[in-house]
Amino acid sequence: MIRLHDLTVSVGDGEPAVLLDRLGLHIPEGQCVLVTGGSGAGKSSLIGVLNGLIPHVHPARIEGSVSVNGISPAEVELADAGIVSATVFQNPRTQFFATDVLSEVAFGAANHGVPREVILGRIAAAARQLGLEHLLDRRMSELSGGERQRVALASALVLRPAVYLLDEPTANLDENSTAAVAEAVGVLRKEGATILVVEHRVHHLRRVVDRVVELREGRIAGDRPAEAFWAMSDKDRREARLRSLAAPQVPSIPSALERRGTPGEGLELRDLTASRDGRRLWTVPYAQMPRGTVTCVTGPNGAGKSTLARVLLGLHRARGSVSVDGVELSRVARRRRCAAVMQDVNRQLVGFSVAEELAVGRWRPEPDEVKQILGDLGLAGLEERHPLSLSGGQRQRLAVATASVGGEGGRGANVIVFDEPTSGLDLRSMESMAAVIRRCADRGAILVVITHDRELIELVGDLELKIPPVA
Repeated sequence: MIRLHDLTVSVGDGEPAVLLDRLGLHIPEGQCVLVTGGSGAGKSSLIGVLNGLIPHVHPARIEGSVSVNGISPAEVELADAGIVSATVFQNPRTQFFATDVLSEVAFGAANHGVPREVILGRIAAAARQLGLEHLLDRRMSELSGGERQRVALASALVLRPAVYLLDEPTANLDENSTAAVAEAVGVLRKEGATILVVEHRVHHLRRVVDRVVELREGRIAGDRPAEAFWAMSDKDRREARLRSLAAPQVPSIPSALERRGTPGEGLELRDLTASRDGRRLWTVPYAQMPRGTVTCVTGPNGAGKSTLARVLLGLHRARGSVSVDGVELSRVARRRRCAAVMQDVNRQLVGFSVAEELAVGRWRPEPDEVKQILGDLGLAGLEERHPLSLSGGQRQRLAVATASVGGEGGRGANVIVFDEPTSGLDLRSMESMAAVIRRCADRGAILVVITHDRELIELVGDLELKIPPVA
């Protein structure tokens, strides 16, 4: 079980920043609790306290008491805290140790001394449950973001701890994989595990959650039974910055593969084929994406959507041609004329402050433009913060800002590629992101958005480029 009493967590000297403020919470053994709240509300900080990363890895001042299955994570060795709980991080890349999938899934249990035969049996069961059998012999570096999330969850399942802490476990997953995760959570609940799930997209958890806790500015703003949560009004849902409580419908928008506009208009792909390790991923015979439009790239996890992004950015070799406004672009030329918001934005933030991050690169935005876009993205007042001190959602919005500002004539890059830009974002942040994407398109840029987020597609999608499953 989990018990918090008058918990306050703060960081910094002088006037410390309060991450969690006087939290009181009791989660009985065997209960599944959903934690919601806006980006930066303290959800990931709560998980950090429960698994011991705060204060063992991320120093902080902790007041009050924390008990996870009878131990205080801050007062024992981190390895001992890891025996009672398993965590799936919002960014699973930060928790991996091995170079291949099988070794990664086995790593935690092996370090806890679980017998080899037992580990192999658990791996087989977890892989079957999450649809990972075909990935077990793959290198970790080959996996898509969604595949990495499923591997992280499989590693937690193999551990079989008393408590599971899941931080946005479906943020980068397609609908089938999301359903598989929800089913796995349901099985754990039936087996008596205690589960805390942090999510913004919540509809898939309808049948497995017992209770819902809302965090707001580091405090508990609501604690209600699941039945009351699912029955809340649309007004209350929006006020809580929650995504749709029902499964979003599949948006119906035209296909970029079938569009036949004026030749030489916008971004054109011709006979474009990408491969990985000698294995063909996909072929695009022809697709056209005009200036001022948003093309949503969809398809299952592992189909090669992020590879398409890398091809457009000149970072991955492919056969065929990529043209902008009738001019075929080499890989080097694409790097100059395209900008990206990566799936893992931690890998592209290099400044020492938010303001400095926006000045990195060839273009220097005007102060008024910086002020406007930071305001649009809910980042006003954070100009002097270090980018890596921001929440996951705030970092993602900062990466969008860097791709959206400046440029020749103030237009930004010719082509802006967004890889899962709303992963981990609450309703308001997602709608702000959609507004910025639309703003970039209205300024004449060509927007390519790789996403599983049906709510985002409904808001901004003009065209769809669907990548089929890998054969």
